Amino acid sequence: MSSTEPNDFFRKRRTFVEIKREVLGKYFDNWCDIRLAAMHDEAKDALLYIDLHAGVGRDTAEKNLINLGTEGAIYKSILKRPLLNRVMRTFLHDKERATVDQVIESLEALPFYQDMVHPPLPLTTAENKTAMRELLDTGCRSMLFLDPFRSGYGQQMLVQATSTLHSDLLMLLNPDNIMRAVTGRKVSKPLAEIFGARLQKISHYCRKEKDNYRRQELIIDNFVGALQEKGHLTLLYKVNLPEMEQPNHYLLFSSPDNLAYRGFKETILPYATYQEDGVPVYTANEFLQPQLSFFEQRPEYTLLNLVERLKNQSALYKYKSIEKIYELDGCGTNYIRENYVAAFEQLRKEGKIELLNAKTMQTIRLPTPASVVKYRL
Repeated sequence: MSSTEPNDFFRKRRTFVEIKREVLGKYFDNWCDIRLAAMHDEAKDALLYIDLHAGVGRDTAEKNLINLGTEGAIYKSILKRPLLNRVMRTFLHDKERATVDQVIESLEALPFYQDMVHPPLPLTTAENKTAMRELLDTGCRSMLFLDPFRSGYGQQMLVQATSTLHSDLLMLLNPDNIMRAVTGRKVSKPLAEIFGARLQKISHYCRKEKDNYRRQELIIDNFVGALQEKGHLTLLYKVNLPEMEQPNHYLLFSSPDNLAYRGFKETILPYATYQEDGVPVYTANEFLQPQLSFFEQRPEYTLLNLVERLKNQSALYKYKSIEKIYELDGCGTNYIRENYVAAFEQLRKEGKIELLNAKTMQTIRLPTPASVVKYRL
């Protein structure tokens, strides 16, 4: 499989606001479609969108950004679908209360604002915070956009969101925020609750390791591990600057739901780079280090590893389609649907499986995602 050119978006330095607008703007519609399709009772169910950085990055020169930015696009998207307009509740927060008030004021000036069934609520009052918590506690599906290392309230929300299995988290993390929050003199109570016993390991490592990049990597790895222990699937995308090894941002998606996870993976895939075997690498501007030794660090996810992974899985995947196997097996990995098609084609050539037409159950030679896999025992 030939390599694929990544999207050009990250080929120059991007700000927090630009990354948010690009990625959240593309994923929001996908997330809403997934959640609307799973609704059982639209009269009772609600969907929540919670933005904890509604005003980040705005300065005097950007004061009118709201009219063209992420928030305006999201509300236009909500209004396109009457059902979504009826069930969607949105809450906005920022470290500066005045900034949130300005965002709300800008939204109120938009021509379609009056058509919203549930106007956005600022999380600047105890009443609105209570309303949001009550909705979360009832099990409403929610999506949070946050950097939990940036503010104490974001950390509190992270604890609440991960205490149940109903929230999807899209996090845009700044390395400097990570270092200040975790390696400072005192770690906040919410972060200590999230990291748990991992904090001692992090503290011990950071006292000895002076390289900030390696410290960041360890903290991120442990943060991802902590989320996974809570039942979340995670996908980490590293936003490297061109020709730079160290990430400028980390984009981390975390969800307890397979569909939401795969939806985000498909959203971020155009921004991935690819190995020669067609397996994506979720890094912008992947930095290629010079080879300094005979011991090359091999990637964790390769087509060869996937073939070996699937070779003896008849008990799990016999008579399932390649698409279904991808859905069951691919979460939490770099692998995509096309990698599974290629892996089963290799297993067919090795005589380990047969591929069947899903409708006729006749043997076929050219695999597709719909092909049914019959293991040869």
